[in-house]
Amino acid sequence: SRARARWALGSGSSVPTAMATRENIVLPKVTRELISADPSTWAPKLTTACPVIDRWLRGGVPTRHVTELTGEAGAAKTQLALQLLLNAQLPREVGGLDGAAMYVHTEGRAPLARLRQMISKREIYSTHLPPDHDLLDYVYLVKTLQEDPESLWDALASVADVLTDPPGGPQRPVRLIVVDSVSSPFRETDVGTKEGVFERTGILSRVAALVSEYAHRADVAVVVTNHVSDAVMDDGPGGRGGFDSWQRRLFGPSGDLRSSGRPVQPALGLFWANCVNTRVFLSRTGGSAGGYDNDGGFDSGRVVRRHASVVFSSYLPSTSPAGGAADDGWGSSAVRPCEFE
Repeated sequence: SRARARWALGSGSSVPTAMATRENIVLPKVTRELISADPSTWAPKLTTACPVIDRWLRGGVPTRHVTELTGEAGAAKTQLALQLLLNAQLPREVGGLDGAAMYVHTEGRAPLARLRQMISKREIYSTHLPPDHDLLDYVYLVKTLQEDPESLWDALASVADVLTDPPGGPQRPVRLIVVDSVSSPFRETDVGTKEGVFERTGILSRVAALVSEYAHRADVAVVVTNHVSDAVMDDGPGGRGGFDSWQRRLFGPSGDLRSSGRPVQPALGLFWANCVNTRVFLSRTGGSAGGYDNDGGFDSGRVVRRHASVVFSSYLPSTSPAGGAADDGWGSSAVRPCEFE
């Protein structure tokens, strides 16, 4: 198998091999309620623990929904994803899901030290969870052994076993799946030949179908992170405006994505864009996350500000990264992008 899982991060147990196969993925049966006008019966949402972002997302990240966080390195994609892993364990009355979380990690070392740091600095966990509750015991890590598409598929297939029989028991079911990142395993795929393109698209379609199946049939929130690359512009004679104009035709002004002063585009192309329900673009201004300005010089005095905008969504209005009509953040008109540090 190409994926390994350490079911309880805080347990210190050995790392068993994930045994699920693509031919035998069994999901738990979930009772689906009829759509009602009563908001209390709607799919619950998971708080980000940031009132600004929660209000902007109309309450948080929804379940039965695939949400993508896309942006360059240092835009806070992983930071926000880690926060959600911990928040899923909070009681529902404070915006949690009363459950556990799966963390499918595909590149480098899993940021366990950062998770521990976040736990120690957030009073919300000690206030609303029992004293003997170890948050890391309910974050289940699945790590791909190789950075290739087949490893990602194997890792996602192994999640089905945990959804059906969660290590925390039926009183603590898995309510959140985070894939960080979905695009990293596809970096080295061969797209220079027709066969390579077909193979990449085939695996990507299986991955997209599986995460959507998890979201809807297992009643969980699915959050994936995605990288961006520089958008190649072609505004010369005979050009068609390049990716910038193409994004604008598809998504309107919200398709003009810029980060650190340059145009960018999400990875995995239009096919993947049609497989997610909400795409949130995270960008930064004021220098890099490491304290370097955009010209390569070190500037420790500059504050890095991060912005979030909706590229498209099935339940949120699109927002222009350049700013839009200001309202209360809940209307159907264009809204101002969310800003945080």
